[in-house]
Amino acid sequence: MQSGKSLRLMPDPAGISGDPAAVIPLLEEIEALPESATGALVFGAPTQGTVLVENGRICWAAASGMERRLAELLRAYADEPPESKRIEDVYKRCKRDSIPVFRALVDSGLVSMDGLKEVIRQHTSEALIALTREPLREAPSWAPHKHQGYDAKFTFDPCELIVSVGGVFHPDLSGRARLDFDGLLRSGVYAVSYARAPGANTPVPIYRSPGAYFTLRQVMSLGRWAFSALDVCNTYSARARIAATLVEPGEYLVAWHSRGVVSVAQCEDSMSFAFIVGKRARAGS
Repeated sequence: MQSGKSLRLMPDPAGISGDPAAVIPLLEEIEALPESATGALVFGAPTQGTVLVENGRICWAAASGMERRLAELLRAYADEPPESKRIEDVYKRCKRDSIPVFRALVDSGLVSMDGLKEVIRQHTSEALIALTREPLREAPSWAPHKHQGYDAKFTFDPCELIVSVGGVFHPDLSGRARLDFDGLLRSGVYAVSYARAPGANTPVPIYRSPGAYFTLRQVMSLGRWAFSALDVCNTYSARARIAATLVEPGEYLVAWHSRGVVSVAQCEDSMSFAFIVGKRARAGS
């Protein structure tokens, strides 16, 4: 569940323009890069925006018009009053003494290591939304480089970021998905959830359970299967709430739809499968 501090980072969904589904092709392109890929995706002129990648993981994204957004997010997380100059003072010291900004922010006590990662994730998610808000006139260009200076703790895989992007647009559904799985997760169960508006056919990931190893490509495949399987079930009965399939001996997938959220659980043994189906059947009765 999101903390009170993290909720302060979230913009009002009504004020967010764009489509989370538009971010998916960009992140799929990044996921398809070699694991060792290090460089930048440059959008149009360099001032339009960039996505920085290090060893196949995204470490930063920026878009035109977001120059002050990081400071705003840091101020919100640290609960700094508008008149405070602590963040600006850290920036000035880093520039003067050539100190890495992220390390200096943590050392200053303004934000914890985990808090800083949350801020960077939020900023990067908002930048990805901004970069894909309008159809691109030309594909972003890839500029490889050899410099590797980012702390791996502050980098993200594409799947983690699409879940974050989904949460920007659907914070209530994202929080609900986390709560729904509080009593369902156990050893051998991995899960992902999607927002599904009436009539929508593109899965928008909003939750990936801790420890889940799904890639973005796998998460999108699971979502398409869940949407399709539940639609087929509902064709036969409007009361159908659960769809399940045997993937291979001892491995199952279970999908269900509840209040705008479609969830999928991968169960690695028959006992976990029976547990999930039983829990969901009782929840829907």
